[in-house]
Amino acid sequence: MDSLFLIGLLILFALIASPIMAIIALNRSREARDATQRLKQQVEALQKQLAAKEREWSEIPVAPRQPESAAPVPVNQTAVVSDEPVTAPAEMAHNVDLIAEPVIAQQQPAVPADTTISAPAPTPKANVRPPEAEPVANPLAGVVSWFFKGNPVAKLGILLLFFGIGYLLKYSIERDMFPIELRLAGAALSSIVLLGLGWRLRNKQPLYGLILQGGAVGALYITVFAAFKLYFLLPHLFAFALMVVICAASVGLAVMQRALSLAVLASIGGYLAPVMLSTGSGDHVGLFSYYLLISVGILAISVWQSWRVLNLIGFAFTFGIATLWGANNYQPEYYLSCQLFLIANLVLFSLLAQLFSVKNRIKQHMAIDGSLLFGPPLIGFGMQYIITEHWPFGPAFSALGFGVIYLIITWGTLRRFPEQGRRIAIGYLALGASFVTLAIPLAMSAQWTALAWSLEGLGILWFGLLQGQRRISWSGTGLLALALAAQVTAYLDYSWDPSIALVLPVLFLSLIAGGALWRHYRSENALWPQFSFGLLIAGIVVWLWWLISAPTFLYQLVYSIDPVLMSYVMDTELISLLGLSISVWIWRKVGLRLAWPELKNMVWLLWPGALITLFIQLSIHSHPLYYGAWNLIWLAVVASAGLLLKRDGQNLKPTQANGLHLSLFWMVLLLVGSEIFWRANQLAWGMNEWRFYLQIVSSSIVILGLWIAERRTCWPVAAHPRVYWLASLPLVFIIIGLLAYGNLLDGQIVNWTYVPLVNPLEEGAIFGLLMLFVSLRRIAPLSGQMQPLITLWTPWVVWGLAGWWLNGSLLRALAHYADLPWWFDTLWASRLIQTTFAIVWALVALICMVYSARTGRRIAWFAGAGVLGIVIAKLFLVDSANGGGLARAVAFLGVAVLLLIVGYFSPLPPRQRIDKESKA
Repeated sequence: MDSLFLIGLLILFALIASPIMAIIALNRSREARDATQRLKQQVEALQKQLAAKEREWSEIPVAPRQPESAAPVPVNQTAVVSDEPVTAPAEMAHNVDLIAEPVIAQQQPAVPADTTISAPAPTPKANVRPPEAEPVANPLAGVVSWFFKGNPVAKLGILLLFFGIGYLLKYSIERDMFPIELRLAGAALSSIVLLGLGWRLRNKQPLYGLILQGGAVGALYITVFAAFKLYFLLPHLFAFALMVVICAASVGLAVMQRALSLAVLASIGGYLAPVMLSTGSGDHVGLFSYYLLISVGILAISVWQSWRVLNLIGFAFTFGIATLWGANNYQPEYYLSCQLFLIANLVLFSLLAQLFSVKNRIKQHMAIDGSLLFGPPLIGFGMQYIITEHWPFGPAFSALGFGVIYLIITWGTLRRFPEQGRRIAIGYLALGASFVTLAIPLAMSAQWTALAWSLEGLGILWFGLLQGQRRISWSGTGLLALALAAQVTAYLDYSWDPSIALVLPVLFLSLIAGGALWRHYRSENALWPQFSFGLLIAGIVVWLWWLISAPTFLYQLVYSIDPVLMSYVMDTELISLLGLSISVWIWRKVGLRLAWPELKNMVWLLWPGALITLFIQLSIHSHPLYYGAWNLIWLAVVASAGLLLKRDGQNLKPTQANGLHLSLFWMVLLLVGSEIFWRANQLAWGMNEWRFYLQIVSSSIVILGLWIAERRTCWPVAAHPRVYWLASLPLVFIIIGLLAYGNLLDGQIVNWTYVPLVNPLEEGAIFGLLMLFVSLRRIAPLSGQMQPLITLWTPWVVWGLAGWWLNGSLLRALAHYADLPWWFDTLWASRLIQTTFAIVWALVALICMVYSARTGRRIAWFAGAGVLGIVIAKLFLVDSANGGGLARAVAFLGVAVLLLIVGYFSPLPPRQRIDKESKA
């Protein structure tokens, strides 16, 4: 077992000590090289100054020898750097850390005795920090910095020695190697000898002596605690008396030598003593009494010398060990003792915070240690909550008590330090007010917890930004995030809690105010824009959450009062949309007032909110405009969106502005179009022509409106013509589809006398064809690379649909005249229809070919020839196949006459030259 113990120590040294010492050696070697380089540069500079002075001396004329009675001319000695080798790196670095300046030899230059020489200006001394300088603000960085500066090897050695003594004591106890009294006496004697040696070396090797003294004090703590706790060799009062003596001695030594390292090591050793030698008995009274005694020693040190790192060590050990013990061993019967210790520590660390503020004044203002100011009450209240949660309203009354205590401390601080203590009093005031506020949610529900945390977080954030304390500001921001998390948790537990109607607005205001504070103070921290924007987004999300939830609660409230009233209550999504449309104008006003562009840009959330509402209503009701007077909400939303675009659209990027215009245009089309198409589909049987008329006219009238608005330079079409004309492309495809489908209808309407070309079907088709032509002609020059293709196909599409519809109109007129049923077989078998179509098509071919001959357009001649070929094929394949008769003869004769006319006027296509001239 002895070999295992030694092997364990060697492994510990190899894994922990060796890498640390290697890192230290590398750092010290680098520092030594840098220091050596700086000293060499100083030597070279001084040598150059000396050479310049020697040149000046050589140019000075020698004065005539004075009589012997004359007084000799004094010669000022000049300090120069010795030519001796530079100090070794390790020794030099040690001297630099101990403020010891490099020894500069004094040498007399060889100059004439009768020459008066002025000494060069002495080289300023390097500013070297004292060994016990106050560490940086970060406590962990301060401890690490303290460990690696000065003599880290000795510090590491004393810590390993401390652990070694502890393990040796345990080993001797397990093996029962020596009497208990001898072991304790040896440990005490060794500690005293170590303490005396450190005191003796306080002047010769100050830092090394302080390390020895700190280790000795820690060892004495262990010895006394072991004698009292493990072996019961010391009475309770006597053991605590010895502890008091050790604390007093450590206080005296640390204060007399102004030694932070001694105080730190003594405190760490004292706090670790019960942890190292714990037997698991769970005697919390002895443990916390012991810790309270060490903390009192730290308080006594702070009266003469306030060291922040020492205060933080006491805070971390006291509350950290207490938290670990409470998580594993706390019982309700321990309440009284734990409550007393908690109160004592809260008072003690509050005094430490005030002492630190008094000792560290900045421009007549007391400095503030945010960790000691807010850490103990926040962690302490967590402990207080645990030890009182088994009582009804126990945590609530605890929070109230905490609030009252810190409000009293605020009053006392302002009374004792009316001017200097104002800042720290604000911190106590924020704590007191927060705890008093926290008592309400603890007594009621989780919703109110989120409310209190949001207010408390906002207060802490404001205080931290006001004081320039980054950690406090981060803590306040984190508390706001916790408030949001608490609200989400409460909502998941019980989503229909009516208190959400009050909690969410307060949480929204807290988050928005937090974002405004980060933006207003603009902390030096580079993360402040992210904090500001993050709180803004969180606040907006909370407000949208409230806008969605509040109408639901209204719905539930109305239903609980009278279910019959539910039929008169509008859908909740419309109320939410109305609230959003009002909110965006408030955000815009506040954003302009505070010069907060991020908040002002939140107005564009109206677009996704309106689109989501529209899709919800379409999925539920198939048409959104079904509430009569409530549809004014949609009118208000669209008007708000348009006004926002007109006022602020120019501040957006072109792509963003175009996207908003496009989405708003399509939203209006979908909103109105879905209502029109839905109502058209509700028409009774036999009203298909009216349905077609409503659908095609409603689609075409939008294109007419765009054309009129552009010609009259009306906003927004005149300002963004490309966006709106390209946005009308879906309407173009709808019109094409309606024209293709509507031509299959017979045109007969119930209780309506059919008149060819003067009926809803034909009139709607004519209007649709006209608007189709207008839209395609206007879209072509705005379509970019697609312009040649659209320009080429526009005439073909329009003329093709026109021909398709004219054939349908002719077919409907013939069917109505001949009183034929609108069935495909009947219409195909009709001789009248076949003959008429053959003659009409031949007439169309005649017109095209004659037109080509007159204008020289070859394309028209070929089009007419194609139609004529179809007619001839129809005569032989269709008309002849149906048998003989007058109709077939009329068809052949009529087509023949038309062919003769064509042969007379345009037997061949016009020459290419004529076509070119016509084009020219």
